[in-house]
Amino acid sequence: MIEVWTPKREWLVRCGGDDPEVCSIGVSRGAVEISALDWGDVLRRERSQIAEFRVALDQAIEQAETDLRAR
Repeated sequence: MIEVWTPKREWLVRCGGDDPEVCSIGVSRGAVEISALDWGDVLRRERSQIAEFRVALDQAIEQAETDLRAR
């Protein structure tokens, strides 16, 4: 029987411009880990760093949207 793992613990997203590079966003032992599958380096954020990273990412997204609307 095919089963769905719950909860989801990894997401694969494209992270390169024209390149087909794929990044992994995963959860491991309460930490968020982001890595490009071609690199080997991992950006790991734990506890308070996760909240700080999320705020920064949300602000960067808002600024990118503002820049795109201004074009």
